[in-house]
Amino acid sequence: MKAGALLGAAGAAGVGYYHAQIPTSQLYGETICRNREAGKRIALTYDDGPNPAYTPELLELLARHRAHATFFQIGKWVEREPALAREVKEAGHAVGNHTFTHPTLALCSTDRVKEELRRCHTASEAAGIEYSTVDGASLMRCPWGRRRPGTLRAVRAEGYVPVQWSVTGWDWAKRKSADNIADRCLKAREGDVILLHDGVHTEPRADRHKSVYATRQVLERLGAEGYEFVTIPELVGAASPGAPPARS
Repeated sequence: MKAGALLGAAGAAGVGYYHAQIPTSQLYGETICRNREAGKRIALTYDDGPNPAYTPELLELLARHRAHATFFQIGKWVEREPALAREVKEAGHAVGNHTFTHPTLALCSTDRVKEELRRCHTASEAAGIEYSTVDGASLMRCPWGRRRPGTLRAVRAEGYVPVQWSVTGWDWAKRKSADNIADRCLKAREGDVILLHDGVHTEPRADRHKSVYATRQVLERLGAEGYEFVTIPELVGAASPGAPPARS
């Protein structure tokens, strides 16, 4: 293969990788990642729970600030903690599908993607949880946000709408301090979706104290600026008069 062709192939691979990873990219299909028409509303979202060590603390913190959030729960942890998973929904938060085992869906076959979603749904249904919806489609989030066109087609075929994010605290990076995570989240503005975690897909009782700290900082400091903290369905449905609700 000639040098030019090699460079072209490398460039195409780089573009493909970029759009499979970047949460706000819409090249491979429409996803919910922000709503700039939402005014002073922000959506806090949490992945990889329910976690008995930290999800209850987050629920108490959110309740104290009269804030609502969206939790993307892993099926195997829902099976392990059905009462806690149900408590999240009963507290008024939105709940979505985050697969059963947390694989990289971009590397999975269509059948595997559908199996992961169905097993997670079955676990949630057994726990008495009904997923929150936007325009009749249930919420889901791809693990790590990674997807490809086939991934999103399979997700939609199962009746889901994919949810990404526009701001992340990078709270999964062990070297990040609690203050660094909070500072990143505090960059959120009108209509942003913040990604944090209440659990870890490899540990049922993982340490997420930094995520709790970041949440407290966001609620206190952005709340003092007049921001409201809403669920994904509320964020998508919030638009300025005469403007359609944006999803990107």
